[in-house]
Amino acid sequence: MIEISVIIASVESAQSIERCIESVRAAVGSRSSELLVVDASRDASADIASRQLGTARVMRCAPGTLTPELWAKGIARSTGRVIALTTGHFAVEPTWVRSLESALEEGQIGAAGRIDLASETSVTDWAVFYLRYSEFLNEPEAMRRGVFGIPADNAAYDGDAIRRFVKTSDDGFWEVEFHRQLRAAGGSLAVVPGATAKYGRSFPLSTIARHRFHHGRHSGAWRVSRGERSPAMIAVAAPLVPFALASRVWRRVRMMPSHRGRFLRALPVFLPLATSWAIGEAVGAIGGAPASTRSSMAPA
Repeated sequence: MIEISVIIASVESAQSIERCIESVRAAVGSRSSELLVVDASRDASADIASRQLGTARVMRCAPGTLTPELWAKGIARSTGRVIALTTGHFAVEPTWVRSLESALEEGQIGAAGRIDLASETSVTDWAVFYLRYSEFLNEPEAMRRGVFGIPADNAAYDGDAIRRFVKTSDDGFWEVEFHRQLRAAGGSLAVVPGATAKYGRSFPLSTIARHRFHHGRHSGAWRVSRGERSPAMIAVAAPLVPFALASRVWRRVRMMPSHRGRFLRALPVFLPLATSWAIGEAVGAIGGAPASTRSSMAPA
């Protein structure tokens, strides 16, 4: 059996996919492995990946396909005992695979590492990074077991567990719902040192705004379906959401000089992206998720 399958979801990642693949290969080393790129780009990302991996290892999907849906297609095809997930915008450190695997060997069902910001990035990249990943900036000194959730963008899971989830879902791998089911079944998640992934050059602004809207729509529909909020509560709160998100990020980075300045410079982009999320959440709360995704809804 293959030891590890690495699934890279790629959306407009032509600027970073080559480095991503190289870093994953270095981290995998001599292990028995398979590396799959599942791409939904309008740029040359898939062509670049095919030159590195061969066309058999690159799955092409329609532009506009969301990252959780791309992961699910790769997971369904995978055969590894362990499945690691990332996106084409990340580069991982050489100890990435070993560190994530160590947590699974100690009984965790999923494990993730720290997420940091690469140096050769733009203001738009900064805005996306702080909106999505500021929660995961700190490196743990030792494995932290029993955490509530982990970022699938930099994570590894028990292969059988994640494949079972995907087989029962027609809506992709939305990690929040998987983590909820995992905890309910007595499973555990961890964050580990030595598995940092750095976020590099990423989406055009229009692409990430569109994706934030659709992810927000899933979140709104999911929260209503779980009874967490009423549609009216989500809709009324929507205008405040971008400022609440900005405040939360500021609390995390204000004592970190290298991030504090970049976050402040990114605010003019951060707030419109957060607004796209909030509008999507309100739409999802009132109108539900798209018909094809109603059966398995969860936020990103």
